[in-house]
Formats: sequence, structure tokens, C-alpha cells
Amino acid sequence: MTDRWFLTTSPLALALTVTLVACGGNSSAPTQPSSDNAVPIEIDTSTSTPAPDTFTPPETSFFDLGFDLPVGTRPGFEGSPFSANSFPLNEMASVLPRDAIPAITNPTMVRQDNVDYLSDNDLVFGIVINGDARAYPHNIGWWHEIVNDVVGGHPVSITFCPLTGTGLVFDGALPDGRRLDLGVSGLLYNTNLVMFDRRNDTLYPQIYAASITGDTKGEALALMPVVETTWSAWKRLYPETRVIARGPYPRTRYTEYPYGNYRTDNRDFLFSIRPSLSTNINDYAIDFPAKGRVLGVRIDAEARAYPFEKMGSQRVVNDVLGGLEIAVVFDAGSEMIIPYSRRLDGQVLSFSIEDDGSFPFSLRDAETGSLWDIRGRAIEGELKGQQLTQVPAHNAMWFAWVTFWPNTDVWMP
Repeated sequence: MTDRWFLTTSPLALALTVTLVACGGNSSAPTQPSSDNAVPIEIDTSTSTPAPDTFTPPETSFFDLGFDLPVGTRPGFEGSPFSANSFPLNEMASVLPRDAIPAITNPTMVRQDNVDYLSDNDLVFGIVINGDARAYPHNIGWWHEIVNDVVGGHPVSITFCPLTGTGLVFDGALPDGRRLDLGVSGLLYNTNLVMFDRRNDTLYPQIYAASITGDTKGEALALMPVVETTWSAWKRLYPETRVIARGPYPRTRYTEYPYGNYRTDNRDFLFSIRPSLSTNINDYAIDFPAKGRVLGVRIDAEARAYPFEKMGSQRVVNDVLGGLEIAVVFDAGSEMIIPYSRRLDGQVLSFSIEDDGSFPFSLRDAETGSLWDIRGRAIEGELKGQQLTQVPAHNAMWFAWVTFWPNTDVWMP
């Protein structure tokens, strides 16, 4: 049975109500109900730097991991049950009209002390490009799901599906020099957000991030690194960070999680998933809480989940996936988990935790004895000044990861 909170307070219900009542079933710019001090949906970018529509694509990937081709950066269908041509279009659920949940483009960003809707324990997606640190809170994602922005002079699309707990950041600089402009299609596949490209109406299931319609069918977006952590932790790591000032709705919309107990009710998916966890071919499918959080890493067709519940309070995992040596660094207190490549200048490093009083801890490599902070920077020793490469990956609710990647492996201590 659908919970009453979903019928009255969720973003999906709000968008649907506005669309049906105010727009006769079609809308590209919905507004809020007047009962909540409604304001039109307008994004104030008066204090933001105008973003150009075209960009010169980089000659090489930002995140070249040392292979002949960048790996793990383009999700695609490799390793999934489908190809772009066999994707089951008929299994997508049409929940809302296109743009009923409005994406935000070129948001106004403010310093950390000028934001009024975030608490220290709220989760954010943190991005740093060319020294420009920015935070994109879950609180914004609950209501808008997509933010198209320019960070450090480079376009990105930050996408968040609250129903699967997946936050993926994509490179917005397209090969043809144009800027990616994603919107919320109103469709779901296995409870996951389906995005659309405003340039050509191509559909992209968020987790697969590969087009399933149009002339570009099968082409994948480029996944970029992101740090998902608490607002408090992100501020400590990057005191100079900026954050979205607020969305277009009243402040109260962004201060309380709108989906009730969805994040903790392991039986409630709102929409059906196929296959069910009980019929999923993965040996671990029913071994973890459906809504339990995992870090999902894919190197080409090989996928591995790192369950938060198995990581302890703090841990570094030296691992190998798809031929790439990685270190997965975890801190429970800040809800932060980051995968790094262990390859650096022709050598492979192995790390252990060094509790030296730094926040939340430091790392020391066995090969040179150098000390590293959790941002992947060598701060002491032979390698001082070097930077580890963060592997593009994302967190997810367990049910979503194992449903989309049923052949996934699971790291166990």
C-alpha cells in the first residue's frame, strides 16, 4: 500500500498535483501549490557567472587512469543484462510529464556561511575542478534531481535519484563542443531516474548513463569523480567551498526529507523492480538490507560493491578490480567513501590508516612511507606534492546496484 506521506508530500506527488491541477496534464514549468506560499519556478542566476553554451573539449580525459583508454569513466551497458538495442523500453514507468520535476541550470552559488537550509549532517555531493570546490546537497536533489553547472570553467551535470540513492556526475563538455543539458524525463526504470538530453530528446537511464533512443543510441556519458559526504565534513575539507544558495521553492521544502521512511524501509520500493531481489541471480542479492548503502565501482565490465556496513568505522581497502589497483578509503563518521587509483608514476602503492589527528585520518604508503591526506594529496615524505587519481564511481542503495549489475562482486572483510 502506498504510504500517505508519498501521496501528500513527496516531490513526485507535488509535481503530479501541480501538473494535473494547474497545467491540464502538460507542463514544462510547473509551479508550487498556493497552500505553501507558492512562488513561480524561476532560477535566479543574477549573481552567477554566465555559462557559455559551447566548450572546447579537452585533448585527453581529465581522469586518465594510465590505460590506453580511460576505464570505468563511461558506465554504458557492458556487464549489464542488456545492450542499448535490447533495453526493455516497455518496462519503463511513466510517472510524470517531462520537466514536472524541474532541473536547475547555472545555480546561484554562495559561501558556506550564507546558506540557510542545510544542517551539518545533511549529505552533499562535492566536486573540485581547477581549484573550484562546490557542494550540491541531497536536499536540492530531492526536489530537482539534476543540476547542470559549470565548475572551474568546465561544464558538469550532477544527477541524483532519491529512490535509488544514486548520485552520478557527468562531464558536460561534449565531443562536438556543445554543453550537455539534462532534464528529468518523468520516466523511471527499476525505480531509477531516466534523464533526457534537451539537445535531441535522447533518453538516458541514470545508472547505465547510455542512450537508449535516437541517433546516439548506445553512446555513454562520461562519469566523473564525486565525493559524497556530510556537509560538515565537506566544509572541513574545503573551507572555501561554495554551495547552491537554494532552489526555487520555499526554504522549508529543502530542510526535511520528503520521502518519509523510504530510506530505511527495506520492503518499500514505491515502484516494482525486475528481477525481484529474491529471484536475482546474484548470490548476495538478499544478504544485505535493500536500502543499505554501498560504493559501486566499475572498471569496464567488472563491478564490485563495497557495503558501508562491512567497512567498520574507518578502513582503507587495497584492492584490484578490472586490472586496476585501487584503494577504497572509508570513514563512517562523515559517511565518506572514496576510491583512488594506487598507480602513481609507474609504481603501485599500498596504504594503511595513520591516525595522526588529521581529519578524519591520514594514509601512509608502504612503498615510500609518504603521508597522504584523505583528499589524496601527499603531504609529507618522498612523494610530497603528488596527487592520487580518484576513480569515477558512485554510491547506491544495495537493491539498485545489484538490480542493474546482477553480476556484481561484493567486497567482504
